[in-house]
Amino acid sequence: TSEADTALEDPCFPGTAMVTLANGTSSRVDALKEGDKIVAATADGSLTTDTVSLLSIAKPEGSAPMLTLRADNATLTLTPEHHVPVGTVCCSELKKAKDVKVGDKVWTVRTTAPPLATTVTAKSNTHEVKGLHSPVLTRGGFPVVDGIITSFDTIDKVTLAKHGLAALIMACKATGTCTQF
Repeated sequence: TSEADTALEDPCFPGTAMVTLANGTSSRVDALKEGDKIVAATADGSLTTDTVSLLSIAKPEGSAPMLTLRADNATLTLTPEHHVPVGTVCCSELKKAKDVKVGDKVWTVRTTAPPLATTVTAKSNTHEVKGLHSPVLTRGGFPVVDGIITSFDTIDKVTLAKHGLAALIMACKATGTCTQF
């Protein structure tokens, strides 16, 4: 596939999307690096922190068409293929952003309050945005981006990451084979 096709398939956020670091400060996703700890949710919807892995997507020069979802006071811009937890219980049901509809429930996070099921009130296409970034977390956490809980992949792959990604990364670093990922 071409780089343009890959950009359309990659689940990404624009470089300007914001996350909260474990120390409580905010950071743009384009400033994240391997080893940073960010606020995330667990599969049962509890807030935690998780570590940004070397498998995270970071293409500062990349661009792709994106969608914008609005839920309450949170606005999330992401590629159509990016997954988002939906439903009345967080975080086992995922939809691709392109399949999220106005009226669906997504999960918003405000400071230290528990995640809240919040109704999507608007969805729109966004012009092509520069910078493609997606934090893949070593313990299978669901990254909180721009105040909304997101997912870096399908529930199966997130669960797999939870149980084996940290060990896989340690092994590939020890053997010098991480570039294969």
